[in-house]
Amino acid sequence: MRSCPGGNAIVIGGGYIGMECAAALVANKIKVTIVFPGKHCMGRLFTPKIAEFYENYYTSKGVTFIKGTAVSSLEISSGKVTTAILRDGRRLPADMVVVGIGARANTALFEGQLVMEKGGIKVNGQMQTSNASVYAVGDVATFPVTLFGGDARRFEHVDCARRTARHAVAAALDPSGPAGDIDYLPFFYSRVFALSWRFYGDNAGEAVHFGDLGFSASSTPKFGAFWVSAAGRIAGAFLEGGSPEEYEAIAHAVRSGAAVPDVTQLAREGLAFVFRDGRSPAARPRPRPRGLSGGGGGDKPSYAWHATVGVAVAVFIAALAYWYDQKAPCLVKHSF
Repeated sequence: MRSCPGGNAIVIGGGYIGMECAAALVANKIKVTIVFPGKHCMGRLFTPKIAEFYENYYTSKGVTFIKGTAVSSLEISSGKVTTAILRDGRRLPADMVVVGIGARANTALFEGQLVMEKGGIKVNGQMQTSNASVYAVGDVATFPVTLFGGDARRFEHVDCARRTARHAVAAALDPSGPAGDIDYLPFFYSRVFALSWRFYGDNAGEAVHFGDLGFSASSTPKFGAFWVSAAGRIAGAFLEGGSPEEYEAIAHAVRSGAAVPDVTQLAREGLAFVFRDGRSPAARPRPRPRGLSGGGGGDKPSYAWHATVGVAVAVFIAALAYWYDQKAPCLVKHSF
């Protein structure tokens, strides 16, 4: 960024990394164009309505979106990129290119030695692999999610990395202790520009939007969506511009699987629905949390504890690599 102030940046990818990188580039007074093949940004999470708001907001900050195509090649001169050529033939001036097209777990070191599942290393509720003396955490770990009926999932987000690492350390130090099996509430968040959103649970089922999703440069946005399962319960929740109490309320609604007798009523009431009739923990005394795995819910991470976990995991990886008599690779690599 320092090498091209006021220059042109091409961001390849309209997902989580692409959107956050674009915001950082704009903050550093760099002109940004985001290129991706999908119909809207954040396609794995956002509904079209939610995506439209964020695309309009980014556009108001000077970002250009080019959708439905991809960068096919780059032109280089004197060791520096000068042009990005799109699949449809368009040529975009570029002083820098940021590639954010997703990641995949690099499990090559353990192939044939540990059981794999859904692109990651299969673990149990205590983050143990098929070799009980080996633990896997973070992006590489595929673990059973109680909220999803024990279905095994793999999550690519810092919150999951922190919480699975914490749980693995607790389980390893005291296997018969209070940690038990991890009970993780899937949690994603982002803070860019003047925006701040959180998502809990699973974006499966019928999406029910609430609040004002219309973009206005002069207003402070507050809107969201609930995902209602076929069984008529809240499976996921998204909220932009919420307070700590509101984020906690939607997290609780997801974790408890709040019943939704009428989706029209849910859309009309929005946040009021999860606060009504004592559905929210903010409306009644809170029980003392059990165990270490929690997930989401607005609680603040203990960074000193995470640093300790990080050191412990790093030492473990280094020792494992020494055992294999080879340098340990990065456990996550980008796929281009």
